[in-house]
Amino acid sequence: MGNAETTIARTEYVISRTVYPLFFFGAIGAALLTIAKGWSLGAATGAIIGTTALTLILLEAIFPAKPEWRMTFRSFLRDAKYIAAAVATGAAASYVGAMLAIHVAGAGHSPVADLPLYVAVPLAILVFDLVQYWVHRWMHETSWPLGGFLWRVHAAHHLPDRVYVLMHPAAHPLNDLIVRQAINIGLIKLIGFNADAVFLFSVITAVGGLFSHFNLDVRAGWLNYLFTSTELHRFHHSADPAESGNYGVVTPFWDIVFGTFVYRPGILPARLGVDDPAAYPRSEQYWRVFLLPFRRTAQRVASGGATQGV
Repeated sequence: MGNAETTIARTEYVISRTVYPLFFFGAIGAALLTIAKGWSLGAATGAIIGTTALTLILLEAIFPAKPEWRMTFRSFLRDAKYIAAAVATGAAASYVGAMLAIHVAGAGHSPVADLPLYVAVPLAILVFDLVQYWVHRWMHETSWPLGGFLWRVHAAHHLPDRVYVLMHPAAHPLNDLIVRQAINIGLIKLIGFNADAVFLFSVITAVGGLFSHFNLDVRAGWLNYLFTSTELHRFHHSADPAESGNYGVVTPFWDIVFGTFVYRPGILPARLGVDDPAAYPRSEQYWRVFLLPFRRTAQRVASGGATQGV
């Protein structure tokens, strides 16, 4: 190995072991500084998430875990359609949620509103992820009619055969409503956590979501037992149902409790996507994917052995 190759290998080694704690905890630090200084929470959210996303996109382009998982122009065009739909859906849901939150806040003082951040935010994460865990797991593992419908809603996010940062928001609009908006708004804002807690919670979940689909060979070590990192969520996207656990979005705590935790340091899934691609429309076929929740044309064997109608 020449000097140039050695330098690149060493650089990649260092980045793979430092980028996650550096940017994840850096984002938390920036959020705490924003709260302390009284800066605009909205502007800070955009700055933190935007800076993190751009940095991760650059790093995964230079040091991909697998070159075949790189974002292409074709996959970017596909993602843009889902992102546009998610933005429209999210905007409508956020408006309704905000109105409901204001109504609930006006009805009386919430007992969690005065909790310190170091209590409120971990509590918000555990409550959010407990409900999200079971909704997510039901999407994958149940065959009863509602479970089959939920899987077909969620399947759009699993159709791509690669993972990278901008693939994170690629999902059916109904999936965004159910998982990313209803649970978030219903369990965090409506419970009555104060604005600072909701802000810090939102930064943690957003930055964690970017990292969870990051195409770089991240080695987070013991942090994988506290937060759902790249190493864990990548296996959730495995095409092999036997290893596609890890339903937690923010923390693996509930996966560990309920026995769906998958952690294989230094190993990448052999293939990403769904177990039987021929049974589904291609991820680029947006309108066919959009109609997928309302059709029953195939079966899927999910993690845990359940069979679902697709």
